Amino acid sequence: MAISVLSQASALNPGSDLWIVPDLEKSQWTAKLDWYLNFQICKSSRHRTHALPSYLKEVLAETELEKKSLRTKDTAPLMIASSELLPNKWVVILPWQGDLSAWTSQAFEIWQKLKEPTMRVFLPPGQSTGNLQLAWKTHHEVQDFTVVLD
Repeated sequence: MAISVLSQASALNPGSDLWIVPDLEKSQWTAKLDWYLNFQICKSSRHRTHALPSYLKEVLAETELEKKSLRTKDTAPLMIASSELLPNKWVVILPWQGDLSAWTSQAFEIWQKLKEPTMRVFLPPGQSTGNLQLAWKTHHEVQDFTVVLD
């Protein structure tokens, strides 16, 4: 099957389990989805992990316990379970760095790790379906997903 392009009117309709969108600052669709997701995207983009208090650092040093770092990169994808709020299972926010092939590679990796669910891709601004097809073909021959243009 081929990639099918959805109109803006049908972009939020059921039909795909996984929705992949660019980061909040880069896409009008992400802002719309954020509303339905109770602003989870906006909140997570502003979240900062607190530093460990000095007394806890001392305890860790004295007991020789290893401190695990829970910090993530700013360019790490964010996955939100959205089955209660939208007609899908997951929304993944992939930060857009201006390179469609790198962005598509990340999308492909996520799609594959989730056991290849049905997928809808909300393209970053200025990107075309043809460019997405070319980028996707380098990873997988089957192109059975829907696309929403920004």
